[in-house]
Amino acid sequence: MFCRKCGEKLNPDAKFCDHCGEQVVLLEQQSDNEEIELETKKEDEVSANLKNPYVLPAFYTALVAFTLGMFPYPHSWGIGTSLPMRIIILMIALLSSYHSRKARQVNRMYYLQNQEQVKPGLTKMATVLSTITAMVALFTLFV
Repeated sequence: MFCRKCGEKLNPDAKFCDHCGEQVVLLEQQSDNEEIELETKKEDEVSANLKNPYVLPAFYTALVAFTLGMFPYPHSWGIGTSLPMRIIILMIALLSSYHSRKARQVNRMYYLQNQEQVKPGLTKMATVLSTITAMVALFTLFV
C-alpha cells in the first residue's frame, strides 16, 4: 500500500502515513464484471416491477364494444339495433379509448425511464379496436 497524498510506502496495519500524517483509507476494489452484473440485475428487477394497469381494461372494453357493435343480439329481441344499445356501445368504446390513451401514456413514461414498455402490441390493438368501434358507433347513432 502507498499513501494517496505523498506516495510513500505504508505499513500494512498503519492508520496514518508516517511521512505526511494523512489518514489511511482502505478502498475495496470491484472488477468491471461485478459492476456489470449488478447493473443488469437491477435492470431485470426494474423490468419485472413494471406494471401498466390500463392495458387489460383497454383491451377488454374494446373487445366488448366491438363484439356488441358487430354481433348484435337477435333482431327479435329488439335491443340489438335500438338507440339505447347504440349509445351503450359508444360509451363502452369511449371508455376503451380513454384506457388506451392512458396505457400509451404510461408506456411512454416507462420507455423514457427504462427503455421498456408493457404489452405494447396489446395496447396498440386496443387503440385500433376502440377507435374503429367508436367511429362505427357514432356513424350508427346518426344514421
